[in-house]
Amino acid sequence: MRKKKYWKNVFLAFAKSKGRFLSIACLLMIGAMALVGLKATAPNMEQAGQEYVRQSRLADLFVISDYGFSKEDEAELRAVKGAKSEFACFADAAIKNSSQAVRLFSMPAASSQFQLVQGKKPLKKSELALSSNLKGKYRLGQTLELAKANGSQLKRTKFKIVAFVKSGEIWSQETMGTASSGTGQLEAYAYVAKSNFAGPANLARLRYSSLRQDSFASKAYAKAVSQKQAGLTKLLADNGDQRLQSMKKQTGQKLDRQESSLKKQQAQLALYQQQGGQVTKKQLKQLQAGLAKIQAARKQMAKWPKPSYQVYTRASLPGGEGYQNFVSEISSVAAVSNVFPVVLYLVAALVVLTTMTRFVDEERQNAGIFRALGYNKRDVIQKFIIYGLVASTTGSVLGILLGNYFISPIILRIVCMGSVIDQVPLKLHLSLVLFTLAAGLATAVLPSLWVARRELAEQPASLLLPKAPVAGSKILLERIKPLWRRLSFNGKVTARNIFRYKQRMLMTIFGVAGSVALLFTGLGIRSSISGIADRQFGQLLRYDLLVVKNPQASQKAQKELKAKLASNDVERKLPVAFYQLQEKVQGSDEAQAVSLIVSQDKQLGGLVKLDERTSGKQLQLTKNGAVVSEKLASLAQVKPGDAMRVKINGQAAKIKVAAVCEMYAGHAIYMSADYYEKATGKKYQSNASLVDLKTRSGQKISQFAASCLKLAACGAVLQNQSQVKTLKQVVNSLQTVMIVLSLLSVMLAVVILYNLTNINVAERIRELSTIKVLGFHNHEVTMYIYRETIALSLAGIIAGIILGRGMHRLILQVIGSSQIMFNPRVDLFVYLAPIGAIILILCLLCLWVDRTLQKVDMLEALKSVD
Repeated sequence: MRKKKYWKNVFLAFAKSKGRFLSIACLLMIGAMALVGLKATAPNMEQAGQEYVRQSRLADLFVISDYGFSKEDEAELRAVKGAKSEFACFADAAIKNSSQAVRLFSMPAASSQFQLVQGKKPLKKSELALSSNLKGKYRLGQTLELAKANGSQLKRTKFKIVAFVKSGEIWSQETMGTASSGTGQLEAYAYVAKSNFAGPANLARLRYSSLRQDSFASKAYAKAVSQKQAGLTKLLADNGDQRLQSMKKQTGQKLDRQESSLKKQQAQLALYQQQGGQVTKKQLKQLQAGLAKIQAARKQMAKWPKPSYQVYTRASLPGGEGYQNFVSEISSVAAVSNVFPVVLYLVAALVVLTTMTRFVDEERQNAGIFRALGYNKRDVIQKFIIYGLVASTTGSVLGILLGNYFISPIILRIVCMGSVIDQVPLKLHLSLVLFTLAAGLATAVLPSLWVARRELAEQPASLLLPKAPVAGSKILLERIKPLWRRLSFNGKVTARNIFRYKQRMLMTIFGVAGSVALLFTGLGIRSSISGIADRQFGQLLRYDLLVVKNPQASQKAQKELKAKLASNDVERKLPVAFYQLQEKVQGSDEAQAVSLIVSQDKQLGGLVKLDERTSGKQLQLTKNGAVVSEKLASLAQVKPGDAMRVKINGQAAKIKVAAVCEMYAGHAIYMSADYYEKATGKKYQSNASLVDLKTRSGQKISQFAASCLKLAACGAVLQNQSQVKTLKQVVNSLQTVMIVLSLLSVMLAVVILYNLTNINVAERIRELSTIKVLGFHNHEVTMYIYRETIALSLAGIIAGIILGRGMHRLILQVIGSSQIMFNPRVDLFVYLAPIGAIILILCLLCLWVDRTLQKVDMLEALKSVD
């Protein structure tokens, strides 16, 4: 019977305090949604990516040789300890009657296998497996015809499409990198039989057994593969010289044989002529032309550049932008998940502490009655533990389910959009579930236990009496006489009551500050990332294309390119020296791609705006140093006046950093021609042009790029559009995460302010009843208590903005990638939105409080026993 009455009282506690129960459950639900929604996303992405890596047997390192691999090269790579080497061919081509570029790979044997989406693997020489991003444009059985190109390694141009596939190496379906044909931007890829390629293999894939145990997205893998890359680069350092000598020797011997044959024919003709025979002018001209061609070939051979052997990782491999973005997004989501849920739970714990304190105060007399009836302290305290347990478990379970099956899918859908990994299993991680439940219990049950033990330690007779009201005391403001005298009666009452209820004061300030900080951070991250693409490619980089010359082109071909760059399509152009560097810097495990641009124009023809981000000062090239982009300077830990080492065309050079310029995507170093010659000891010679078109539409830029690449003197065309796409993809992914977190922050603010306002009204109902019977109007009664909430909320807003700025800067440092920098500045809206949100919530709650107080029977409230 005793137990039955006890449990009936426990159930009544739930029934009579539905609002309190829901507020605690909602606080923990919001915390659990953020925790599980973020914490589950990153490992789910990582597991899906790791499974894709495993199924495709993705290689760890890649070597690309522009002249192809010799037998000696292949033997050296096959002998690399702990690695399995596989050799393949690849070439770029344009689809016929189109400017779309497609990269054709020879069929992989064991490494970097593709994943079938539809169809079957190509078995015949005439069959082709096409990337699945073109599935809507082409169909199985259709013939794909490629345009013929000079110097192409492809033996045939027509193929039958027998499959649609996803690459193990090219993870993005939208931004696949640059190409040497078409518009200069890779639009698709395909796999064909190796017999379709002429010449030696030009791609080597190496897969290390020791790296299979590490996750592809882990720092351990990045560090280990960087060490392997450095070792392989060192191993191949002398291959270029050896290959060049070998090629010159073989070609020289071939030319010697041809020359010897022609001279022999010449001697035979001379002898024939001496014997009275007739030799035509045509025969003599042919011999002379042949000998002249051999001499020209010898001169050209002397100018041959050294063959390059470039070692790439999965991220730096041409077309590896999608892989790099996927890894970066895992890292970004994981970093955010380590900050937001912590703040959410901390704020929730503080508010729950206030809520449970109020609950214990309300149940004080009931506790005294139970103690008087013979129930021990453990039975009384158990009631509050059960309450906290049920509330926390309910909220946590709902939050876990919503986080894993609602929040996480929203984030995953945007983050994985355009990737080959478009389906990520929603695995519910047991360890995360247990941690979330434990966090909920710690947030709700431990405060319940602590408050109950503290408040119910008195004797039963004392518990049966109402708790003495909080004593008033002179506050600091009262000691400032001139100010205190100027305050109205309501102002003095508000000031005293704020410091009279110190716990509620702190909870309101901290609760509002936490909500504002989270909302500021979410909106701040969106602001920092949203405008960087337009800023960089609209205001800083004012050119559309970078056209790189082919150094082997004839003078006639060079004139054709020069005429193209002087056509009516071009608004302005600037000749520059362009070098693509691979630099190992302290702040990154992987070598960074750096663009070196050298110009004789100190202002870079107005096509590149060099600004110092913090001061807005406009920079120019000088004779005393280089201008380095901000992200590169940050990774390399250099500032103006410092020196840094780079390798230009394989030659080490020490450069002085004259200034650091604003740049958000990619790394760049800008030098004047004078300083380039001083730093490298080599004469400046332009090999490229920055081009700004009159019409800047994407279609016009692509058409101009395609027409340039058709010219023999054009070696490559780099468009800004590719970087814009990549950057916007990263931005869109992070913006989605921030929108979700901003909405959760607003929900948190609503629950906190509602809860604290409700407690404030309930605790002081007799006080409010007293002033109402003294003649205060309804709205005056509302404002009597609500002024405190407004004042404390304003203090919380100020503290929240300060805290939010710190969180914003912290998260900016850990999200993104080594190639992308976000702008730490935020728009004015980021400051105004949290303030506006809190004011709106306060106004709505004020209306609710006003209506609530009008319904309260004030005389009945005054009948309670003192």
